[in-house]
Amino acid sequence: MSESLDNHLVHGRRQRPDGPSPIDVISVQSQLVYGHAGNSAAVPPMRALGVRVAEIPTVLLSNAPFYDTTRGRVLPADWFADLLLGTHERGLPQRAKMLVSGYFGSTANGATFADWLDDILPACPQLRYCLDPVIGDTHTGPYVEPGLEAIFAERLLPHAWLVTPNAFELNRLTGMPALAEADAIAAARTLLDRGPHWVIAHSVGGTPGELVTLAVGRDETWRWTSPLLPVDVAGTGDVLMSLVVSFLLRGESMQQAISRAIAGTHAALEATLANGFEEFDVIAAAPAALAEGTRFRAERVA
Repeated sequence: MSESLDNHLVHGRRQRPDGPSPIDVISVQSQLVYGHAGNSAAVPPMRALGVRVAEIPTVLLSNAPFYDTTRGRVLPADWFADLLLGTHERGLPQRAKMLVSGYFGSTANGATFADWLDDILPACPQLRYCLDPVIGDTHTGPYVEPGLEAIFAERLLPHAWLVTPNAFELNRLTGMPALAEADAIAAARTLLDRGPHWVIAHSVGGTPGELVTLAVGRDETWRWTSPLLPVDVAGTGDVLMSLVVSFLLRGESMQQAISRAIAGTHAALEATLANGFEEFDVIAAAPAALAEGTRFRAERVA
């Protein structure tokens, strides 16, 4: 930062109180100007539920890349590292309860985040790390740099308390089949051996016309089914994770938090279809999750 810009930004505290602002979640994900993915999908539902979020962008884009044009760029790793350092200087990791990471945009940003995580976690025992290992999907294949998969598997998984892969990502992380329910449960259990306490596997195949979500813990496994809707928008996994985290912070059990999260995500998809929107109607997610926590009930399978 230049000296003139430094001088322009510096100002006194005037009459502001000295107490640090509360922070519940640090969310490290992509950010869009138009549309909803990454932080642009995850943060609105969290804030609607009263969760205080600090957003750290990894990518700044005009829109998701399935449009004719996309502007913006992946943050250079040194910029990203500077933002992470700034959160440390303000004491955010020491005060937050949850840390979420999603799309990094580059292997360099993934490695930068892993370095920061190695540095801060020993001093932040209260901080639960939730990893969304964004790699790709069954209908797209992988859409990240190959080096990121090794960072997820070798550097981030051992730190994670919760990991939320879709079926494709679960296969990539384990090398095991994961599209069918029994296979996904077996693959998720191998991830538990590598650090996490919980694996939420979503977009698992069920009977025709339905999706299966699985929560595999060290002592229990739960299953949900929901109707498959004729809509394909970005951000569904980001909203699901944000709602799970929000309801866990409100003191709900893992099973109830996921039940609410599925209800909210599904209702937002229904609203997207009903309104004819080309982007995910994420504003509908939080109210539905609060009102419809028993719409999709958990079934214990182990």
